[in-house]
Amino acid sequence: MILMGINEGFNASVVVLKDGEIIFALQEERLNKIKEYSGFPEQALKFTLGYLSLKPSDIDAVCLSNLKSPTRTRDELIIGADVRADAPLNPSLLTRIQRKLKQPGKPQEPLRKAPEVYLQEAGFGGVEIKRYHHHLLHAASAYYGVRKNAQEPHLVLTLDGGGDGDCAHIYTARGNDFTHIATSKSGNSIGNIYSAMTHFMGMKPHEHEYKLMGLAAYAKPEYCAQVMEKLRGYLGLDPQNQLVFKHKTREKTSFLYNRLPKDFKRIRFDNLAGGTQFFTEELVCKWVKAAVAVTGIKNVVVAGGVFMNVKANKIISEDPDIAFFDVMPSCGDETLPFGAVWYEYALREPKAAQNIRLKTFCLGPHAGFDLEQAKQKYEGKELKFEKLAAPEDQIAQMMHEGKVVARCSGPMEFGARALGNRSLMADPSRQEIIPFINKIVKKRDFWMPFAPAVLLEDAAQYINIPKSMPPRISPFMMHSFDTTEKRTDFIAGVHAYDLTARAQTIDKEGSPGFWAVLKKFKSLSGKGVSLNTSFNLHGLPIVMGAMDAIHVLLNSGLEYLVVEDTLITKI
Repeated sequence: MILMGINEGFNASVVVLKDGEIIFALQEERLNKIKEYSGFPEQALKFTLGYLSLKPSDIDAVCLSNLKSPTRTRDELIIGADVRADAPLNPSLLTRIQRKLKQPGKPQEPLRKAPEVYLQEAGFGGVEIKRYHHHLLHAASAYYGVRKNAQEPHLVLTLDGGGDGDCAHIYTARGNDFTHIATSKSGNSIGNIYSAMTHFMGMKPHEHEYKLMGLAAYAKPEYCAQVMEKLRGYLGLDPQNQLVFKHKTREKTSFLYNRLPKDFKRIRFDNLAGGTQFFTEELVCKWVKAAVAVTGIKNVVVAGGVFMNVKANKIISEDPDIAFFDVMPSCGDETLPFGAVWYEYALREPKAAQNIRLKTFCLGPHAGFDLEQAKQKYEGKELKFEKLAAPEDQIAQMMHEGKVVARCSGPMEFGARALGNRSLMADPSRQEIIPFINKIVKKRDFWMPFAPAVLLEDAAQYINIPKSMPPRISPFMMHSFDTTEKRTDFIAGVHAYDLTARAQTIDKEGSPGFWAVLKKFKSLSGKGVSLNTSFNLHGLPIVMGAMDAIHVLLNSGLEYLVVEDTLITKI
């Protein structure tokens, strides 16, 4: 059985499941180079079929990610325009949005055709098309992807800016059964508030929220109290039902953009970031605790864009009332197709679906798929290509010598975070490596930390692990942790002010190539940890294959690139 999932909205993507296993996943941004592209994933669909040698007739069903597909532009989604999901494009609305966002240039095109029409044109005319509610699919992605097991009951929570008219759902789940117990309607979202504050602070909403999270740690709580108190007047839990969010302002949370300049005039930037982050932690954790208290279920899994906030996830994971906690990786709308194909498979094969679990997020094309093309274009002209007998050992050796190495090997990671296969790597004990990497390639904001990748067997030496963590501790970089006194081993991957780390743990089964690099690096340095940051130029998506990787090499100060077993350097 082959099922295809498609997210036809924000951060468009394609996922393929075969006999219960996800075998391929790809975002449209990796091909069209528009980060978090909103629309139908035409190029990703075409590439997926070609790469897997599939015909549309091989697909048993296509599962879309919403009951009603968005026809709004990315800018409309960002500003929170309160129009029906199936409403036609309104040019005057777009003009007002562009003026409010102060973002020059042409907005991204909305879906001007229904997804069914795109599919018909791609040859899927006779293939069954299924649709489910946006938040049910968020829930299915978390439950099937990262649940403890299929036998115990789980509490499943979803929270985002909005989808199919809602911004949050709560379910209980066991086996293949979902029971929906609470809904928060769109316009009552903490995600809207966080995005509005991101815009107010001069950054891109729905993309740069993580910058506020990184900045927040520098703010003193007492200076953030004024911001938090004002935000408590915007949104809270319904006094009549603590499982539901309820806005307190006259406007819905999707229409707060004009309010912020009046309410937060002349408040320092760090206190704005801190107040927004601390309020988010406070409210989300209160909501989660209420759900645990009402249901009595202590196994908790979550999805939806708000849970990209690793600091809020940290607070939840440390709650003594929670026995098990995990987050669907890259849990924004890009992973809705994961939930779609898993949910559909469970309906068709309920017994086999008991074994569903996300094993790896490296689900894209192998790095070398276009290596020969790259050699023909560049070898002997601009670049030197050298075959390596032991590429992982060579990478570790270069790291030990203080070099920054770009690794583009194995299948590409899906989602927002590089997990070792499309990563820049370096010795994390060298603090001076941070400004060096920023200068030569990343151009990252000075207050933002990089992240460490830690051998799973060494994780407890470096981070404080809450009891609620699963045995594979944060393999997809969805949690942050307090660090131990051994943080000097990876100080370049630690937040400079609060000493937390957004750690990823590495094991041989989940990341064999990256694990081999870390094992060799440990044998050389005594440290079972590496600096890991995404391999991309500022403003562009993570690289896909050799041609993308070489583009970054030639347009940056990087010196060393390894694609599979080939070392590539400038002549």
